[in-house]
Amino acid sequence: MTRARSLVAGALAVASLACAAQAADAPAPASAAEATAASAKNGAVAPFRIGPDDVLQISVWDNKDLEQLVFVRPDGKISLLLLGEVPAGGLTVEELTAALAAAYGKTIRGAQITVGVKEIRSRAIFFVGGIARGGPMQLTQELTLLQALSLAGGLTPGADSEAAFVLRGGESIGVDLVKLMQKGDVSHNMKLRPGDTIVVPVADVVYVQGEVKAPTTLKFTKDLTILKAIAQAGGFTTLAAPKRVSLIRGEGLKKENLRVNVEDMMKDGAPDIPLKPNDIVIVSQRLF
Repeated sequence: MTRARSLVAGALAVASLACAAQAADAPAPASAAEATAASAKNGAVAPFRIGPDDVLQISVWDNKDLEQLVFVRPDGKISLLLLGEVPAGGLTVEELTAALAAAYGKTIRGAQITVGVKEIRSRAIFFVGGIARGGPMQLTQELTLLQALSLAGGLTPGADSEAAFVLRGGESIGVDLVKLMQKGDVSHNMKLRPGDTIVVPVADVVYVQGEVKAPTTLKFTKDLTILKAIAQAGGFTTLAAPKRVSLIRGEGLKKENLRVNVEDMMKDGAPDIPLKPNDIVIVSQRLF
């Protein structure tokens, strides 16, 4: 529970940080709840709506001096020459273009306005915990949880995929990634929204190294033993010395190195050794 609470706190802290800008070419769904709901009813993708920190290119035809690169402020406004402060947050590009054409039209006859979105910065989602590339990602198109995790590089070996959840506003939504990824249960493949934080807790792990076919990091389970861990790492290589397996256990200066004869376990039925979190199993190379 302490680990889970610390992850939630970390997730909330990450979600409050300003995210790095990423260029985007494709339109994204609306961030406004009303637009999203209306879009869902009609079965269409809602238009992109401008938000804080987005970068806009404003041009007025035949008026080079009025061309500006502007940032949308946290209050949703932009500052433009001749016009001063103009509301932009929550508008589509078409709506802002029409509003600016009307405003500039009061001083420039037949004003033709072009509004371009240079960078989208207002639609961040965040990854925390056992995910290959943690941190922010801009939601520049509709993404499901599975698609977003794929773009973030997938899960790390120690990820507790059964305990994942999505923070959305003040709500924590549990998702079982084992059911989603291994069993195809799409009920856990939720569509993501800007501001979502995907949290995958990091489980206790066991490390298997040395002369095994697939050295790996395994998620710790209460029934995990040395024989099971070696089996999950693909078994011994042809160079392995089953009689000379080391089990490193403990932390810091209190680490102990236990010598284990796995060959006896396999042949004579000697008791298998249960593993503990953070144990390291090292299979030595046989001597020639």
